[in-house]
Amino acid sequence: MNPEFYLILVAEEFTDELADSVYEAGFDDSTLMMRSGKAAIWVRHRPGELKQVVREALRQANVGGLRVSHVEMESEVFA
Repeated sequence: MNPEFYLILVAEEFTDELADSVYEAGFDDSTLMMRSGKAAIWVRHRPGELKQVVREALRQANVGGLRVSHVEMESEVFA
């Protein structure tokens, strides 16, 4: 199972320029969306251990000029 997480960006609106920047940074395997009033990149199709995948995604965002506020994960609930 691949880890899933959100890179929450320092952006409060979803613009074409932001979408282009996310794609050009190499996140074509991820989904750009809004999450709690902030633009976010949902990363979910990358194999590897969580820590490694998060670090790589943060590096990729930084190199691409994207400003990341923080990383969020869904909490899993087991019934």
